[in-house]
Formats: sequence, structure tokens, C-alpha cells
Amino acid sequence: MIDTHCHLDLLKKEDYEESIKDGSLEYLITVGYDRKTIENALRISEQEDKVYCAIGFHPHEADKVKDQDLEWLKSLALSHPKVKALGEIGLDFYKNYSDRKKQEDIFRKQIQIARELGLPIVVHSRNAEEETYRILREEKAYEVGGVMHCFTGSYEFMKKCIDLGFYISYSGIITYPNAYSLREVVKRTPTQRILIETDSPFLAPQPVRGKPNKPPHIRYVAETLAQIIPNTNLEDVDRMTSENAKLIFNIGNNSKKESITYVINNKLYINLTNKCNLHCVFCQRERERNFMVKGYWVWVSKDPSVEEVIREIGDPKKYDEIVFCGYGEPTLRFSALKEIASWVKSQGGKVRVDTNGLLFTFMPKESLKQLKGLVDVWSVSLNAPDEETYNRVCKPVQPNAFEMVVEFIKEAKNLGFEVIATAVDFPGVDMKKTEELATSLGAKWRARIYESVG
Repeated sequence: MIDTHCHLDLLKKEDYEESIKDGSLEYLITVGYDRKTIENALRISEQEDKVYCAIGFHPHEADKVKDQDLEWLKSLALSHPKVKALGEIGLDFYKNYSDRKKQEDIFRKQIQIARELGLPIVVHSRNAEEETYRILREEKAYEVGGVMHCFTGSYEFMKKCIDLGFYISYSGIITYPNAYSLREVVKRTPTQRILIETDSPFLAPQPVRGKPNKPPHIRYVAETLAQIIPNTNLEDVDRMTSENAKLIFNIGNNSKKESITYVINNKLYINLTNKCNLHCVFCQRERERNFMVKGYWVWVSKDPSVEEVIREIGDPKKYDEIVFCGYGEPTLRFSALKEIASWVKSQGGKVRVDTNGLLFTFMPKESLKQLKGLVDVWSVSLNAPDEETYNRVCKPVQPNAFEMVVEFIKEAKNLGFEVIATAVDFPGVDMKKTEELATSLGAKWRARIYESVG
């Protein structure tokens, strides 16, 4: 795991040594927030291979910061290769240890330095959502991106930060019993933008609350995330947050390796094709071309062969199910789907196909019978209660697409398949009416969170 925000110089000696020796901690980002701790962060990062650093002036320090301090900060960031971000910087209108106008001025100047150096920023924002967002936007912080550190804000603020290209970092606060509303925000945070941190020695998670925090306690944050995020286990949290951290901080070996198959929550997903006959407004491929799904780069430069897929599957009985999924429509490769599913079933595996339900727009209805005994479950993206909503949200090429999806569900049920109709809770979609339509067709129902992919 990667602790993306800790203060190693403030730890007790034994906690520091434990953190450095802990093999489960791949990297640590230690943070300097004033002259003394900036120097400490640089020293530690140069001493320890697994430690990188972020340096900047905290909003509490704003009243003391002079132009020469900012020049000093800039020179350090230029000359030390282990500096991976400027931070923590930002606004704190809760304690107001520094004048608000001065905080804003120092925040802006540090963003300008980050843009000049091409470094991301680590942002502290407390009781200052509107002002923080305004400054990030006005200073074009989206050009370098960064991290919203120890996020405890609203859903609306989280979404605005995501839209600016920022990552959202969650700490031990999400483990606290009274943090229910924050956990609801976590649930709707895109997984390709989630990071974890301890902010040690502060903010110890609930199981060790009241004691000094330390980076090994990151596992409590990860365990809570695994409970909150749909279809996610601890291994998934470790992988996805680590890959996200490597991307934003430019550390480690993150090469966006193409994934033909990938494992999430002990289900093996098959990325059979990138091709799709819909342009859904909620889809990542349409929104920002970011194909990172829970730590996997789910994109392939060419459709994999049947032999490649079977070779990557190995023993299908190792997994709860084999799922044909990805950012394309698997039924567009009907013959390959059929051949691979047949092999999986012959080896004792279970098969699910996630489909947009448009098979009958390019193949005869009778073709579905060919998959009897090969596909156990069809998960069909219904996504709307009516044709008008469907056309607006899914943007099909075919004028009768919604009718064909409904017909697919009916025919699959008639043939004895298990069918789950799903919908993404995208704004403007009446989820209750969509569920009513799904159940009227005899299908099971599953609502999907718009922001949650995978």
C-alpha cells in the first residue's frame, strides 16, 4: 500500500522505524509544511528509498511566509528529485491561525510555482470549500492536478474537484462511527481517483483511536474502503489506490499495462473488445478517456484472440465467476464469446455476460439459443424506464434500440437464462420506474452508482 500523506519526522522513533521496515508499505509520501518540516521531509526522502516527499507552506503558516520563502521553496523543488508535489497548501478557515486574505495569497502563489515546475499540488481545505474551488479554478490548477488531502467535504465539492482533475485522499476519519455522511461521499467517489493516507501521527483510525497514528495503520482505512465501495475487497483497494498514487505522484512503475483479463473481488473479467454500439453519457470512455478501473488499465490496442483469453484465464474454478465485461460490448464478438464461454463451462466455471442488450440489432433473435448452457447470467444495461430517456442517456445509433433491449430481456427470460437488469443512477433517470420495468419483465434488479466503475 502507499500512504500518500504522513509526517514521518513527527513520529516516535520506534514508529518511524516500524514504518520504514514494513514490507506492506510500498511507498510513503512524507509532507513538510513549514521551513523546519520541509527540511526534515527532504532529508528523510533522501535517506530512505521508499520515501518521497511533498513540500509547501500550510495555510496556518501564511502570515509568516515571505517572498524569499517562496523562492527558497521553488529552488528546493527544482533541485531535489524526490519532491513529487507542492503541499500541503491551501485554506483553513476553521482555526484561522493566519489572516484569510494572506492564506489566499500564499495559496495562489504556491499554485503558480507548481504550474511553473509542472508539479501536482496537495491541498488542505477546511471550512473553505467555495473559496478553495474558486482559487483552484482561477489559478488553473487543473493544468497540474493534485490531491485533496484528508478529504471530509461535501459530495458537491468532491465532484467539482474530480472535474478539475484532482484525486481525493481519505484518512482514518472515514472509520469513525459518526462519519456516516463522509462514507456516503466515499461511495460515490470514482475509484480511479481515490487515494488513502494516514496523516500520521494525527487522526488515528477508530481501532487505534486515541493513540499516535503511524503509516502501518493505513490498513484500517483500506479495510473500511473495501466495506464501502461496491464489488471491492481489500486486495482491490490496495491495487487501485497504489496505482492511482503512482500516477499522480509519478513514482514506481506505472506503465498503464493493457489488461485482457483482470481480477476484482475474486471475479475474473474478460476485456473482449473496446468496440461499443452505444455512446452512454455516463461512461468513462465518453467522459474523459480514463480507462483505469480499480488499478487496471482496461483498454487493449487490439481485440485479443480466443487462445490469448483462454491462456490468461487459467483455471476458471479459482474465481467466483468469469465475467465478459470491459469498455466494449462483448456480444459484438459473438463467435469468440461463444467459444470462450464453452471452454469455461467445460472446465467447471461460471459465466456472466455484461451486455447492453443490443444483440438483436445485428444478429437474429434465434442466435441467443446458441448460448444456452454456456452463459449462466446476463447482466443487461437497461438504464432507463422509457425510450425517450434511453435515447438521451445512452445515445444509440439504432432508432429502435430501447425496444431491442426490452426484447432481449424478454427472450433471455423465455429461454431460461438468469437475467439481471441494471441501471446507472445518472441524473434524470427515474430509478424507481426503471426498477419497476425490470421486474415487470421478470428480471432481477441492480442499481449502479454513477461514479463507481468496476
